[in-house]
Amino acid sequence: MDDTSDEGAAADVTSRASVAIEAPAAPAADRARDRLRALDDAPLEEHVEVYEDVHRQLQEGLADLDEG
Repeated sequence: MDDTSDEGAAADVTSRASVAIEAPAAPAADRARDRLRALDDAPLEEHVEVYEDVHRQLQEGLADLDEG
């Protein structure tokens, strides 16, 4: 197998992943993603609280989508 086909496949996967990440999301998902990013700077003992909050936000966001 030649290396250029492997590179092309990897670039294709990367391209699709970038589109998926940058695609507009539901506001609840955006807020949840931002909250999860804050975990990098949060002490470990706060992580469970953040996960529970994110879970609640996502559940509410899904409920809003169902109502709409």
